[in-house]
Amino acid sequence: MQGAATSAARNGVAMPQHHLAPTALESIAMTALAEYDLPEPLHVVPIRVLNNSVHEVIAGDDSRYELRLHRPGARRSDHTLAELTFLADVHAPLAAERVTVPTPVPAADGRLLVSLTLPQEAGGSAPVEAHCDLLTWVDGKVRRPGGGLGVRGVYQFGRALAHLHRVAENYTPPAGFTLPTWDAAAMFTAEHSPYNSGPIDKFLSGEDLALFETVAEQTAAIFTELGNDSESFGLIHNDFILGNCHPVRRRPHSWDIGVLDFDECGWGHYLYDLAPLMGNLSDYAHFEKLMHAFLTGYRIARPLPEDLETHLPVLMAARHASHCLWAAGLARRPGVQELDTTAHIIYRMTEIRRCLALGQR
Repeated sequence: MQGAATSAARNGVAMPQHHLAPTALESIAMTALAEYDLPEPLHVVPIRVLNNSVHEVIAGDDSRYELRLHRPGARRSDHTLAELTFLADVHAPLAAERVTVPTPVPAADGRLLVSLTLPQEAGGSAPVEAHCDLLTWVDGKVRRPGGGLGVRGVYQFGRALAHLHRVAENYTPPAGFTLPTWDAAAMFTAEHSPYNSGPIDKFLSGEDLALFETVAEQTAAIFTELGNDSESFGLIHNDFILGNCHPVRRRPHSWDIGVLDFDECGWGHYLYDLAPLMGNLSDYAHFEKLMHAFLTGYRIARPLPEDLETHLPVLMAARHASHCLWAAGLARRPGVQELDTTAHIIYRMTEIRRCLALGQR
């Protein structure tokens, strides 16, 4: 089900914080949907409240959508609009390669991004502006090794990511198109992080902080080595994990793949975009076979020099290190939380050590 996975792009700006109860969010969802020309009656089901509030919407003609209500302070509206613009522009060429992505649904007046005024909180907080958008639904469900996902499916995930990168390589952004740049500074330093994390040493100290800094240095060195030419650097998904890749249609010996949750998309290194899913696969005993299938699937659609594979363990660790900042940023924003920040960062540090160990085999 779309939205079931934890999404992670939280691009901070200086905006008031706002806490809303689930009942208030449901009311706001219906207010937002009034901006769209959808067949009634509308059935709205909350999916997740974390960095934003995500709802499944079933219209009167049984068409399905995803409504995202973006929490104030969690993401800049121009970043969201750029994401929606990109999805609108690339869904057709990706569909031709059997890759489905969510497509933005314009409001009745043509806007891809709708602004809302959130109600005044008890206690005197002034009303604040928020934004929302509506996306087409991506069918399918999360599958994992041992639970319906085998080497053929993983191969198709690699193929899907390669096609996404090929489309991104040839994409010409329109004027005013703005997304974050996921370089080492943005991934590891509080002052440059789109996660608006604050100092990470509030959560890390001693050996853990030293390891975090080592991963940051190694990642920066890899990015420098890769360079910023168009073959290495471009628009990336940045959250390509098992939870965001859905087999949506079985064909003989293959699957069509749905890719969703582009909240974190931005400018970055294509090689790094392989790291999140590689980290997921490394949890399983037959990781070597799964990795081979994923990389082979990628190479069927886009070149990937074999010597670059040596960087993957560090980049897998970098993904976990970067998400320590994401968790720290989430902890700074009041509201409905689904995350134990301390436990989450302990998990990330454990995964960093495990991923780095893969490179020492």
